[in-house]
Amino acid sequence: MKTGDLIKEYTLEANLKLNDQYNGTKEAIRLIAEEKAGIFIMKGDVGLRMEEKQLLIDIIAGSMMQSFSLGYGVGKVEGRTKKPVYL
Repeated sequence: MKTGDLIKEYTLEANLKLNDQYNGTKEAIRLIAEEKAGIFIMKGDVGLRMEEKQLLIDIIAGSMMQSFSLGYGVGKVEGRTKKPVYL
């Protein structure tokens, strides 16, 4: 199997694990995203409605979860192939 296909497979595996085995990690990501959104609002002196703030939190959390899953996939491939993977 090609390295890219393995990364995709393991990335999907990580996404599933975020909803089950790594649910605590998912919750931590959401808490960090809420904190970062609050910092943005304060430092940027930006007023957001609750719906807009929630959208910002969802975008930040989604990006963090995507990064986690991709890192998980790359790490598994590196462990399996014993070679560094560069994206």
